Amino acid sequence: MTVVDDVLPGRLTAISAVARSLSGEAARRDAEHILPTAQLRELLDAGAGALRIPAEFGGSGAPIRVLAEVLVEIAAGDSNLAQIFRGHLGLVEILRFAPPGPARETLLRAAAAGAFFGPAGAELNTSNLSALNTSLRRDGDHYVLTGRKYYTTGSLYADWLNVLVRDGGEFVSAIVPRERPGISIVDDWDGFGQRLTASGTAVFDRVRVDPEFLLRHRDPLANDYMEAFYQFVHSATQAGIVRAAADELATLVRGRGRSYPLAPTPDPTADPQVLQVVGEVHSKAFTAHATVAALAESLDRFLAEPSAAAARRILLDSAAAQVTNTELAGAALWQLFDAGSAGAVKAGPALDRHWRNARTVSSHNPRIYKATLIGDHAVNGTAPRSYLNSAAATDGSGAAATAADRV
Repeated sequence: MTVVDDVLPGRLTAISAVARSLSGEAARRDAEHILPTAQLRELLDAGAGALRIPAEFGGSGAPIRVLAEVLVEIAAGDSNLAQIFRGHLGLVEILRFAPPGPARETLLRAAAAGAFFGPAGAELNTSNLSALNTSLRRDGDHYVLTGRKYYTTGSLYADWLNVLVRDGGEFVSAIVPRERPGISIVDDWDGFGQRLTASGTAVFDRVRVDPEFLLRHRDPLANDYMEAFYQFVHSATQAGIVRAAADELATLVRGRGRSYPLAPTPDPTADPQVLQVVGEVHSKAFTAHATVAALAESLDRFLAEPSAAAARRILLDSAAAQVTNTELAGAALWQLFDAGSAGAVKAGPALDRHWRNARTVSSHNPRIYKATLIGDHAVNGTAPRSYLNSAAATDGSGAAATAADRV
């Protein structure tokens, strides 16, 4: 019997129990800015951070389709926590692609034991995601990292940080312990949604980086996969948000004691128009979940047989998931108020947080560009590219060095 067969069911049961407990205080945490540090630790202790760690390193070795179900359930409890996990899960996938070495061995085993990874990739005041000012320079037997990052989702909670830099013209992940001297992280994320994700500033002031903890992003297939994977986590988070809103709407309608003069019945729980809205919101939650499940299967197929054609497929599928779930979430989270009436806008239930959170998640990878990518492929046969591969194919100034690929 494999580790997946033997251990995974117990871990999934433990994770599910924690996920179901998240919603109880989620609205209060959002309103009072109470960081979900304890809840994250409970998820890690249950094995959520080790799901994709290969069995030989002490993890569950679970496929993406299993991770999809876990992420949707966590997001339904508190979408901040699903997004907090994004950087951790991403580094695990990067390490799965990495060649054997000290970084891969140390970090995968650490994650299997409950360590948590945080990202530090994007920067403010740059022209695009791949234009980085953070510097990495050699200093004797090690490197020195200096710069400032933003959108460092989950880094405040992390044991290790994955810092994206350029070295000699190529993209590199510099992995450093969170407590290493010279690192400061500020919880200054001021978005109106996902308020507890610590997606703010990380500052690196001459931070030592060990050479064996530099991971170079030289594999084009891995780069494409990572872009699709990161989008997958966002889409799963969207699906969980819509599920939570649908469930809370049903509870709200079940507890309504008054109706509206134009309603066909004084009992909201028997009002066919109200029930229709509840049913339509639940249907959107079903579709958003199904979209994530389909994308997870696509990612698993790629991992089973990586190829350029499969990489194009997952980039297109992940883009479609973003477009679809953004539209489903927007429609569902506006529509639910039709069934909740004036009681739905009270501060206590905090139903507005679902719209704010979904809109914030959706804004990280704007659907207009994802839709254009799909349309350009459908009409012109233009092959999609991850941003790391696109940047690697430029002349250094940001201008594309070659014409777009065709399929």
